[in-house]
Amino acid sequence: MTTNVQAVRRHLEEAYRLLDGSDELSEKTRQALDILIDGLLAAEYRTKCTGAKIINFPLRRGEDERVRQTSSPAGN
Repeated sequence: MTTNVQAVRRHLEEAYRLLDGSDELSEKTRQALDILIDGLLAAEYRTKCTGAKIINFPLRRGEDERVRQTSSPAGN
């Protein structure tokens, strides 16, 4: 069974929002929650990332020559 990282992050963000006091405990708890939320965000988007497939499009007639001209250094 996998963890629903997005749901956990939402709950931590709600806890962060509810800690609106200016006392030391609230401030330190918000700092700790901030670190946890950042870690969960990184994990959430790391798991969503998939490899990209590069598609080569065919060149049009005459385009091959222009590509060679623009990719060669100036003056050569």
